[in-house]
Amino acid sequence: MNLKSLSRFLIVLVLASWACNLPLAELLATPTPIPSATPTETATPLPTFTPTATATSTPSPTPTPTVTPTVTPTDTPTPTPAPTTSPQKFALFEEIWKTVKEKYVYEDFNGVDWLAVYQEFFARLTLGVSPKEFYAAMREMIARLNDDHSVYFSPSEVEEQLAIYEGEKDYVGIGVFTMPNLEKRWVTVIVPFKDSPAAKAGLQAHDRILAVNGQPLIDDTGQIQDLLSGEIGSYVTLTVQTPGQEPRYVSLKRERVEASIPVPYQVLTSPGGKRIGYLLVVSFADSKVDERVGKALKEMSAATALDGLILDLRVNQGGEYTTASNVLAYFTGGKLGYFTDRYGKKRWWSVSPRNIGGSQSLPLVVFVDNYTVSFGEIVAGVLQDRGRAYLIGEVTEGNVELLWGYPFKDGSVLFLAHERFVPANRPDQDWEATGIQPDLIVPTAWDEITLTQDLALEVAFVYFDTH
Repeated sequence: MNLKSLSRFLIVLVLASWACNLPLAELLATPTPIPSATPTETATPLPTFTPTATATSTPSPTPTPTVTPTVTPTDTPTPTPAPTTSPQKFALFEEIWKTVKEKYVYEDFNGVDWLAVYQEFFARLTLGVSPKEFYAAMREMIARLNDDHSVYFSPSEVEEQLAIYEGEKDYVGIGVFTMPNLEKRWVTVIVPFKDSPAAKAGLQAHDRILAVNGQPLIDDTGQIQDLLSGEIGSYVTLTVQTPGQEPRYVSLKRERVEASIPVPYQVLTSPGGKRIGYLLVVSFADSKVDERVGKALKEMSAATALDGLILDLRVNQGGEYTTASNVLAYFTGGKLGYFTDRYGKKRWWSVSPRNIGGSQSLPLVVFVDNYTVSFGEIVAGVLQDRGRAYLIGEVTEGNVELLWGYPFKDGSVLFLAHERFVPANRPDQDWEATGIQPDLIVPTAWDEITLTQDLALEVAFVYFDTH
């Protein structure tokens, strides 16, 4: 199984269900742009730095996200009953296949014989399939493109993803945003949801969940087990390990959790005495993430001005175009580059700058790793391309096509790689092929570090203290 397949996150709540780099668009009457990119010459890493001091951290209050108006999709097609008759199934199948044929970003279909795929799935449908089997087959057909980005959602999946994007999805569970480590058979906390049982119990980013009621969350075959499901008010015992510490048991009561993606932040003090704001942004798949970033910037600089900022995009799985644009606008502005399809049509991407607490001019470091994909890569790459940020970490995944949402009459949606991004200053780069190259390579593993034991952070402090 390749890294792109492994780099998908889980929302561990009612059950171990995913929330990954899937584009959670505003959706839907006309195709809606979502994630993308292109570009990067191989950067020459700076000499390896050996840190000499460990920084102290001064936590600032955990941000309380403000409630914003619900995003209302425009002209969303009214779903008709799921295709149950052969003519309905074949008509939808034809429409999905033809959309890929005409709109896919790669003229060679990423090396796939798309006509042969048509013949295979046409033959399968002639044998007769249930609605559930039909949607599974269509999802499999799109997966044949092998770009690890394009995806097809059934009507019920569209509703669920839209609820997550609008920050209105809730579950019964413990409330953590996690990623799996299939080799080690544990999942690692990316961030707990605000006011969730996990947050109340003290689970933090980088904590490993080794077992649930004594059983590993990942079985011998690499499948994630639904061990956290249960009724509201029921209890579950986790075996949790913070890197560098012994495992411990944590007993939690399952509650209803609002799965809105938080933006943790702190004000850190460098060895040289500088006040450095730290922001962890793990996804752009929640329409309120940009407001939470803005609030964090405001609160961190309210009492005393900051001397620098760290934007941590490690394990960021991308998300939605508008949210990513709004986050970028806190740090830069103007024409960032353009999106282009396979026919050469260009669509320029511009943002209007918004300055909060000096965010437009403060020295900025961005952390990336090999789990940074989609709009996580694009945001980091744009800030580097414009000379706005210094990138520290590992080469990113290189999974950066821009997805467009194509809705169908039954309420299902195809999110298809439709465009690639060309940065304004280095249009010869191809981020899909090379990933984003950091200015300084610093190996990090999310499940092996903590905020206070993080080489990337130590190197960033040296950068701030010498600039």
